[in-house]
Amino acid sequence: MDKLFRRSQAALHTLQTDYKRPLYKVIDWGNPLIAVLGARGVGKTTLLLQRLKALNVPPQQALYADLGDLYFKENRLLDFAEAFIEQGGRYLFLDEVHRYGFGQWAQELKTLYDLYRQQLKVVFSGSSLINILDQQADLSRRVRFYRMQGLSFREYLFLKEQLSLPVVDFQELLRDHLRLASEMEAGYGFLPTPLLRQYWQSGYYPFFMEDEAGYAQRLNLVIQLVIDQDIPHSSGAKVAKQEQLGRLLYAIASSPPFKPNISKLAERLGLSRNTLLHYLQLLERAELISSLRSSAKGVSALQKPDKLYLDNPNLLQALSPQDADVGTLRETFFQNQLHALAKEGVASAQVLLPKKGDFLYRTPAQEYLFEIGGPNKAAKQIGQAHNHYVVVDASTTGHAMRIPLWMFGLLY
Repeated sequence: MDKLFRRSQAALHTLQTDYKRPLYKVIDWGNPLIAVLGARGVGKTTLLLQRLKALNVPPQQALYADLGDLYFKENRLLDFAEAFIEQGGRYLFLDEVHRYGFGQWAQELKTLYDLYRQQLKVVFSGSSLINILDQQADLSRRVRFYRMQGLSFREYLFLKEQLSLPVVDFQELLRDHLRLASEMEAGYGFLPTPLLRQYWQSGYYPFFMEDEAGYAQRLNLVIQLVIDQDIPHSSGAKVAKQEQLGRLLYAIASSPPFKPNISKLAERLGLSRNTLLHYLQLLERAELISSLRSSAKGVSALQKPDKLYLDNPNLLQALSPQDADVGTLRETFFQNQLHALAKEGVASAQVLLPKKGDFLYRTPAQEYLFEIGGPNKAAKQIGQAHNHYVVVDASTTGHAMRIPLWMFGLLY
């Protein structure tokens, strides 16, 4: 226990930034059991440590612990937590629960909640692969969970250039982008296009602030850790072979946007069709890839995706820089922002592949059709209906139905 207290204090001393992600203010820290889920590298550990620091209580009352620590290979989480409570502990921050050595983290957290929720508040982080609804312990009725995305373009501008742009609501963006772009240009005087290119290169993961020169190397290490550790630990997918997962990921990266021929790809990798679809699902839940399915079809786990992207432009630049043409980067960026909106926005929102155009954003109340392109992109492929928009890679457009691409990076 003493070693864990020392490690907790050492982790606090490594905290290098005072910048708090928007999620920090969204979380209701008064809940007795909170989960923060997200892809590796997006800043979950920093968030936990920032909250620990903000509590400003004696070390014996608040502790950070990485459940991948060797201590938890031999000691049960529940026993540790009960000992912590006996010593006056009130706040427990548990990082990377999917790496817990005994594997029954959900059951033990449920027991902690049921027995000690009046005495102990627990915040835990985990891989985006974790599906709390699938846990046999039925944590879904007890835990308040939040999802953490990578940095938005808006956040990147603040951290890199000290530009404090406001978050823009999706509907406001569609309706008032001309006014918003004019006000931002007048108020901040920045050129978004070159900064957007920098963000596509090395701005999605917060660790760019620590070592921008070594960003690509570190990102490749993150990718490898997701394949080698997070997927096996989080999903229980012991049949998933790391070599095949890696080859599948690189196949997608080498020809994005990728329209998969499932039969040929399965044969090439020596997999059955269902195994290949399962691997694609794992890579998507790990937020290494994103899929689009036709708007004309239903959605099921074993239905093949009609189009595949890497999850964000930084992954494309790291895994396949020779294939990172500007058109692919534009689409990858846009789908990343739409998927973030779908995850955190309207219930049942979907990002789909339309018959015409590049993306369809569907909510229970409305559909929005988008065509992505350069400054001179026309609307001839999608027409000019009230809910059809051309998204162009330009600072401003001067047209109500033509929206600057960079402004979709202001949604959170």
